Amino acid sequence: MAKGLSAAQRRAVTGSDPATGRLSARADVCAGLAARGLAVPHGRAGHHSFYLSPEGLRLRAELAAAPTPDGDEPAKAAEVPPGGGFVADLGTADAPRPGDGVRRRAEVAVAWEGLLQIRALLLDGATDVPAPWERERRAHAVALALEAAGCPPGGPDRAGYTVAEAAAQAGVIEVGWRGPAAPADQARALAECARLLESHGWQSTRHTDRSGRAFLLASPRHA
Repeated sequence: MAKGLSAAQRRAVTGSDPATGRLSARADVCAGLAARGLAVPHGRAGHHSFYLSPEGLRLRAELAAAPTPDGDEPAKAAEVPPGGGFVADLGTADAPRPGDGVRRRAEVAVAWEGLLQIRALLLDGATDVPAPWERERRAHAVALALEAAGCPPGGPDRAGYTVAEAAAQAGVIEVGWRGPAAPADQARALAECARLLESHGWQSTRHTDRSGRAFLLASPRHA
């Protein structure tokens, strides 16, 4: 699949955003990949971006697993996006998060748009259920869905959601609410989280632990 690609095209594929597949290369490089069926434009005419197609995503995986030119070790795929890549906010940080405000909202909007594009490409046009990529990175995907829906992530200086792998149930994500609030207020906040998750492709159920703390258990909704 990689045969015939230029060095610039290879770099564009391997350097695409790990979370969304969005390309950051020159327009002519992106257009060349699109002509090969490895990328697709998305957005309004004249203002669109390019994202890897399913074939492009498969090629990226192949290139990541290929031996390096000077050794036998395959290139290791990054679990965390490198500098410039989008990182979901799980709401569990102990220090105030830099970059709040307009810039962060724009980053979240772009990441969510890219994720919808991945859903449409991999799920025959459907965007209302999570794609395979999301199912492999569930905490990241749930946090992105909540923040994209306008729900604030928790922090030491603000109330908001928290997202973590559920300790007692593999493959399920625990969503909690962090910050000073009366139990009734926390219950309303979690109910809103459940509603937002439902509208963004995730199903959830409400639970209470032995201390009385309420939380949600979320999993991908099936088509």
